[in-house]
Amino acid sequence: MFKKLVLIIFLIPFISMLTKCSNSKTSTVYKALHTEGQWIVDSQGRVVILRGINAGGDSKIPPFIPFTSETSAAQIKSWGMNLVRYVTVWEALEPTEGVYNTDYLDDMAQRVSWLTSRGIYVFIDMHQDLFAREFCGDGAPQWATTGDPSQLAVPCGQNWFLNYPSPPVMQSFTRFWTDTTLQSHFINAFKMVARKFRDNNMVVGYELFNEPWNGNFTGSTFEKDYLAPFYLKVIDAIRAEDPGAMIFFEPYVLSAGIPQSNLPRLYRNNIVYAPHYYVAGVLTGPAQNLASAIGSIDQDLTLVQQKAQQLGTPALLGEFGAYPVTTTTGADLIQGYYNMLDKHLMGGTIWDYAVNDTWNNEGMSLINPDMSERPYVNDVVRPYPMAVAGIPTLISFSTTTDEFRLEFDGNGVTAPTIIYIPSRVYPAGIYVQTSDGIYNTDTTSSELYFTTTSTIQKHWISITPVR
Repeated sequence: MFKKLVLIIFLIPFISMLTKCSNSKTSTVYKALHTEGQWIVDSQGRVVILRGINAGGDSKIPPFIPFTSETSAAQIKSWGMNLVRYVTVWEALEPTEGVYNTDYLDDMAQRVSWLTSRGIYVFIDMHQDLFAREFCGDGAPQWATTGDPSQLAVPCGQNWFLNYPSPPVMQSFTRFWTDTTLQSHFINAFKMVARKFRDNNMVVGYELFNEPWNGNFTGSTFEKDYLAPFYLKVIDAIRAEDPGAMIFFEPYVLSAGIPQSNLPRLYRNNIVYAPHYYVAGVLTGPAQNLASAIGSIDQDLTLVQQKAQQLGTPALLGEFGAYPVTTTTGADLIQGYYNMLDKHLMGGTIWDYAVNDTWNNEGMSLINPDMSERPYVNDVVRPYPMAVAGIPTLISFSTTTDEFRLEFDGNGVTAPTIIYIPSRVYPAGIYVQTSDGIYNTDTTSSELYFTTTSTIQKHWISITPVR
């Protein structure tokens, strides 16, 4: 008896410790969205389909803000978008080594609040192209670069991406992936961002590093030996500041589906695989072979989903788009992107929203400098399910007939399914058919609410225009 009593007394501290560890694991309070298996879900358990935009190219250059007026947030909301990938850069956060720009963080927080106060989810993207502005790109401050900018392959401009193999770009990336002191500066800057937004429930996550370039390392070695360990360090640092947020991450930029990435599983919860895909040639604006282009998007999204399954995460297409000069072909390509996102039941954020749109004369913004819409907006604004009370099995929209259809399997969620129904697609109203349940519409928000009958497992809703 005495031995048993001693054993019990001896074990009490360990039982208490295990209980605390167990509770700490299960007591994480997620933000407005979190991941469950292959899906992103809201606090009511609905699968959320995220359709949004990058904001944007103007954030890459001083003063590093995507827009100056709250009117921009209202415009994005008017397009029915429920997500913004908000671009920030290390240079804006730490322009001088060890000195952080809190005024910039305040400006950033104001613009984010313009979005989130309108019900738009935001995730913060730590962006870079070509490592730094020093090399015709954006991202790192000048003090974090190395190499001679005069050795760039091409001048700054629309062919900026051809500078990736240039000596100073390769040298700066190679140094960054091996220099723990430099990485610590980057991580500390990112921690300040997470600390700033941890109390905004609608800032649902952070993206670790835009389009990682390998420097002098081979792609497969780079992802396994350098990128993955770096990601784990940044994830853990962000989670120390904002534990309930999702983490978005990308593969090596040249292995975002075609070809497939070798990035290993990260073994962290609440993370999202978010690669990019641009059809070959889209950045330089030649006319596309449309069938081939859309076929490549379909193939890429299949591979992206396969990789996400291997990684144990949902997938989101973080960037896609078309160069506006391609006119009709470009519009058809944009429709093709969204048709394939529907087919694969995926979300995505198009590139981009930029009022000035002057970074390298890229010209991919959906608006002009006077904030008037470029023609592509009519192809971007389309119906989609914003939140689904179950597991979606089919999303389809015909750009010919304007018929929208959603099918999903019920899973016990009782909150209504929400579908965005833009008035520019349905100016005379809609005709609705459903498998069961009831629906109502809110003309102010252009949203339809579909509440299903719990006794039926498979549900569908069809929306067609009134002619």
